[in-house]
This record gives sequence, structure tokens and C-alpha cells, in this order.
Amino acid sequence: MAETFLDNRGLEPPNPMIRTLEALAGMAAGEVLVIHNDRVPIYLLPQLADEGADYQVEELPDGSARVRITKGG
Repeated sequence: MAETFLDNRGLEPPNPMIRTLEALAGMAAGEVLVIHNDRVPIYLLPQLADEGADYQVEELPDGSARVRITKGG
């Protein structure tokens, strides 16, 4: 299954979270969204868990974070 990629770097909060949630809303259960943010999206992660999504966070050496989200259903 293909992954959708969303580059949220350089955006002011809460825009990265809004873009991510909008992208997930248009996806089917089991689809994967990979986001790249300037930092770990600490306010997004609890919301993803509440919605039943699985996610893995990868903190990168430059301080940015890549999060692989599998939409729950």
C-alpha cells in the first residue's frame, strides 16, 4: 500500500496539526500518512491515539520529526 507524504516543516502552529488531521480525514482505515514536522507533534499524538490510529515517531538529527501514521478504523 502506498504512503501519502505531507511536509509540514516551516509552518506555524497549529497549521501542521490542522493539515495532518485534514489529510487523515480523507483517508480510509489502514492507509498510511507520513508527516515531516519541525519537531515532535506532542499535541497531535494524543489525538491520534484517541482516534485509534497507530503511529511511530522518528526524531531526526536536525531536531525535526517524521511520524508514520496508520489510520484507525
